[in-house]
Order: sequence, then structure tokens, then C-alpha cells
Amino acid sequence: IALLGAVVYAAVAGPDSAAANIAPVAVLVMWWVGLPLLCLVLGDVHRAINPFVGIVRVLERGRGAAADSPPAWVPAAFLAAFSWFFLAYHRPGSPRSLALFLGLYTAVAVGAGLRWGARWLATGEGFGALSNAVARIGLRRPSGPAAPGTLAVMVVWLGGAAFDAFANTPFWIDVLGTSRGWTRTGLDTVGLVWVTAMVGGAVLAVLRAGEWRRSADAAPADLSGALGLALVPLATGWFLAHDLTLLLFEGQNFYALLSDPLGRGWDLFGTFDHTITYAVAEASWVRWAQLALLAVGHTSAVVLLHDGALRVLGRRDAMRTTWTMAVVSAASIVAAALLVLG
Repeated sequence: IALLGAVVYAAVAGPDSAAANIAPVAVLVMWWVGLPLLCLVLGDVHRAINPFVGIVRVLERGRGAAADSPPAWVPAAFLAAFSWFFLAYHRPGSPRSLALFLGLYTAVAVGAGLRWGARWLATGEGFGALSNAVARIGLRRPSGPAAPGTLAVMVVWLGGAAFDAFANTPFWIDVLGTSRGWTRTGLDTVGLVWVTAMVGGAVLAVLRAGEWRRSADAAPADLSGALGLALVPLATGWFLAHDLTLLLFEGQNFYALLSDPLGRGWDLFGTFDHTITYAVAEASWVRWAQLALLAVGHTSAVVLLHDGALRVLGRRDAMRTTWTMAVVSAASIVAAALLVLG
């Protein structure tokens, strides 16, 4: 709660400039990109520091426990809102806009927590579900089943990463042209939805492959859980490979802004004069790291889906599903090579 409050305070009290205010880089870079990295090493980090859970537990004292559960798409909707602000909104770097967005996001998250309970909120909010999912392929894996809606969360996360890379192509730059303000936001929103829908279509094709030629009286097989888990390494590889350079660049800016978070001319830790070293992100090891992330992520996705499909489908259906996933993964890694490494 204190960290969230500090970021909002900096966004409101500091200058309305992304270059002089620590709030945008803290949220849109260090948190957005740093959270998956922390989850790979430390486990479900967000469960331990989730500020919304603490607020809800204070407010819900004396209230009865929630009796029902929300739809499985709710965590994905939370994550989609953040992706839209970061990737489609025309002023994501404005501290004032960020403060307003964080205020609205917090209000909705707390309202959902009061509706469905603090226990649900731990993994039911977008970053809670994302943290829980990524931790399952990390060094300290959480116990218990994956959070409901993991598949939808991965589709939104992967769609956002793909659009972020696609938005830097000459084609999309030409589409935007001289658009500014809400016109640009509208075009980027259409692009974000379009790319995410393409990801969803590919995921749906894999799901349908497991149902192909099944007899009408056969018991329905739920492949969504296995596919959701299989998409975690693929989406993580895409996301980190694309945003690795952003973290290397803006992480240095964050280091400098720590000494003057409110743009008051302070130098609290002696880092204010630190300049960004661009050669760090241009080193050859960065390309190799990106390639390794993509290769390991896509290979792991096929292996995990194969193991998961064998548990819920017959061998023939599982192999057909695996081969479909292999084709989708091949197309994905080609797209990543063109958009991320190109």
C-alpha cells in the first residue's frame, strides 16, 4: 500500500513530465517489465505485496465471505486495461494521466475485492493472475492449481507484447501518420484489439484441434487449463525478449531519478547526474539473450502442452493438438524474429 501511495504521490506532486518524474518509469518499466523477471526467480511476488488485498481486508471486516466466483475473464480484463493504457493511450508517460489511471484501477480492483473477497483478489486481479502464472515456470513454483482464467490472461499479455513490437514497424507508423491525441489512441486501440484477436484465433485453433473428430457422445475434454499453462513460457519469452532493451535503457533512468523522484533538484543518493549508457543495450549478448528467451519459451510451450494434452485427451487427439501447437509456435517465433529481432 505504501509503495502504491508513494508512486501516486510522485505522479501528482511531481512535475508532469516523464523525464523528470519517477512515477512513469517506476510503473511502466520497472513494474511492468520487472515483475515477470522477479516472479521467475522469487515466485509469486505479487501475492506478497498486492496492495489491493490489504485495502480490501481492512474494508471487509465484519462483512460475510463472498459466496460466488466471478467469470474467468475478469483477470484478463484487468490486464487488458493496463495494456491499453500503456500501449494505446496517447499520453501514458504523463504523470497526471498515470495518477488518474492508477486511481481508477485501484477503485475497480478494491470494488471487485469487496464483491468477491480478498482471497480471490490475490490472483483475480490482472497482475495477481500474471504473477501466479509466471511463477509456475520459475524457480519457486506456487502450490495449488493455476488461477482461473490463465489462458485469457496469456492471450491478452501475448497480444500486447506482439502489438508493442508491431507498432514500431513502418506499416503501422504509416497507418498512424500524423495522428495525434485521441485519434491516435483510437487507431492504436484498433491495432491492439486486432493483434490480440489474431493471438486468440491461433489459441482457438489449438483448442479446436483437440476436439476434431471426437464423437458426439464422448466426454468433453477441457484443454484450456493445459493450454493456458503452456502459453506461459511462450508469452514470457515474447514479452521479455521484446522489452529487455526497454528495461536496460529506462532502468538506468530510474536509477538516476531515485535521487530526485519529484523533480525538485535533489540528489539524495548521488545518482542524479547519471547518464544513460546506450551501449549496454546494443551489446551482442542482448541479441543472444533475446533469441534464447524466444527459443526456450516456444519449445517449452510445445512440451508443456503435449504433457497436458496427454492427461485430458486420447493419445491420437493429444498428438494432433501438439502438432497444431508446434505449427502455431513456429509461426509465432518467425513473427518474433521479424518484429523483435528484426
